[in-house]
Amino acid sequence: MTTTLEAKTIGLLRRLSPADISVLNGIFANMEQEERSGERLTEDAIQTYLQLLMIQSTRISAFKAPRHVSDEYKHVHEFFSLLEKETANVNYNNPIARKTAKEFAASLDMHPNYLNTLLKKHTGQNVSTHIRKRLLEEAKMLLLQTNWTLQEIGYSIGFAEQPNFSLFFKKNTGITPAEFRRRAGSLELIDKEVVF
Repeated sequence: MTTTLEAKTIGLLRRLSPADISVLNGIFANMEQEERSGERLTEDAIQTYLQLLMIQSTRISAFKAPRHVSDEYKHVHEFFSLLEKETANVNYNNPIARKTAKEFAASLDMHPNYLNTLLKKHTGQNVSTHIRKRLLEEAKMLLLQTNWTLQEIGYSIGFAEQPNFSLFFKKNTGITPAEFRRRAGSLELIDKEVVF
């Protein structure tokens, strides 16, 4: 007797041909050899092999493109595309312009309630939650990868005043942006000490 989980995954499983197994084993063998070599750029090489592994797995899967994509799915996809476009290349001279459900819905020519309903139905979360999570990701990345001031980071992700940014960050992470940066810096020092 099959369980519910097994019944749901049967259509997702695919038996690999001997040729497919040989190709995938070759990629794994190259990854293992690279890991053992300890040469410069090993991590970069392994990342490249992982990309090859994903490409080959996608080729093997050969999922057919759907004949029809629903309007709902198109709208959800458009929202996420717009969210990514909005947060890509963010900086002090190019701050995020849209950060509310209403602004995103207007850009997509739909009512905010409809966009909320679609996202809730297909992702389990509303528009504001997705926006908040993406802004937090961007803020964390800027805190870790730049030496920008909190004011510059806050402004870049749509906060005119640094205290509002700090409040947003603390409310959603439990710590201030300055504390996040300080803790991350401490972890990097610890990691570097362990390596040497």
